Amino acid sequence: MFRCAPDLPTLRRVKPELMHVTLAFLGPTPDERLADVTSAVEAAASGVTAFDIEIDHSGRFPASGKPRVVWLGMGAGAPAVLALGERVRAELARRDLAFDRKPLRAHVSFGRVREDVQLADARSIAAAVEAMRIPHLRFRADAAVVFESVLSPRGPRYTARAKAPLRVL
Repeated sequence: MFRCAPDLPTLRRVKPELMHVTLAFLGPTPDERLADVTSAVEAAASGVTAFDIEIDHSGRFPASGKPRVVWLGMGAGAPAVLALGERVRAELARRDLAFDRKPLRAHVSFGRVREDVQLADARSIAAAVEAMRIPHLRFRADAAVVFESVLSPRGPRYTARAKAPLRVL
C-alpha cells in the first residue's frame, strides 16, 4: 500500500501497524473515566454485526489549500463505520464524556504533512494524492477498541485499553 504514493520528505507516513479507523476522538480523559468510555463503546457495539471494509480511494484534509493529512477512504463498509461511530458518539454523550464533534469521515490516515511544508511541497503532495491509485484492500471489522494515544516527537504510541467485540454471524 505504501508504494501507491511517491516518497515525499514532507509527508510523514503512518506505520501500517498504527493505522486505524477513529470513531470518536476524546482527547485527554482522566483515568477514572475509562470505565465510562469502555461502557459507552460496549453499549454502542452491542448488537452490531461484524462487517467488511474496503479501502479503495484516497483523499486529503483539507480538500483544498495546503494538505495536513493524506487518507485512504472506504467504499464498502463506510455506511457501517459511520453508523457505528454515531452509536459510539451517542453513548459517549449519554455519559457526559467530551469528544471532538467534527463530522465523522470514514477513513484511515495514511500520512501527515509537516507543519512547515513549503508551498511547492504542498502542491506535490496534493498532486500525488490526486494521482494515487489504491489497490482495493478488504478487511473485517470485528471489534471496537478503546485506544490511549500518546504523542511524542517519534510519533504516536497507541495502547489498547478495552475491546468491544462485534457480533459474528
